[in-house]
Amino acid sequence: MHLVLFGTGALNACHLPLGVSWFRANRSDDTLRVVLSRHATRFVSPLALSALSGSTVAIDEWDDPGFAEEGIAPHTGVLADADAVVIYPATLHTIGRLAGLDAATPMLNALHCTDALIAVAPNLPPGAERNPAVQQALAGLTTRDNVLLIDPVVRPSLSTGADSHVAPPFWEVVPAIEAALAGTPDVRASA
Repeated sequence: MHLVLFGTGALNACHLPLGVSWFRANRSDDTLRVVLSRHATRFVSPLALSALSGSTVAIDEWDDPGFAEEGIAPHTGVLADADAVVIYPATLHTIGRLAGLDAATPMLNALHCTDALIAVAPNLPPGAERNPAVQQALAGLTTRDNVLLIDPVVRPSLSTGADSHVAPPFWEVVPAIEAALAGTPDVRASA
């Protein structure tokens, strides 16, 4: 499997090095490409992820040198060979942009144009899961044939202690992606 990991700007992005290390140690026949939103770089280092993944990490901006292998059109190249892309953790901001057809960055543009499986692992602040607009955005994403919504887990918010619906550990998300690609159901995800 060729998986593209799109890390976005939630505190849980700080766990990406552990997930990337797990992937390389346990999925030696698979490949992983990492792209980070600019906001994700506040929580995790592209240099660390580059070292751990064994490949250049791109920042989701049109002029980022990490997209050099895609040539002049990173939005058409970044997912060209991908079997799947996982948005992990998928912030409320990113979910809203994806649901609203925002194509302002290479990854957002590519996500709207790919036939590859798109796994979305929501990482929501406390209370967002009760907001009808958020519910509608998530439901709208699942109407797309190639979108897999990963069921979040409930954990206490570090800022308030209230329940937050956040992305499960990366090593629990990858089997859900694999099951979706194989056409078999997985209890960690809803289609």
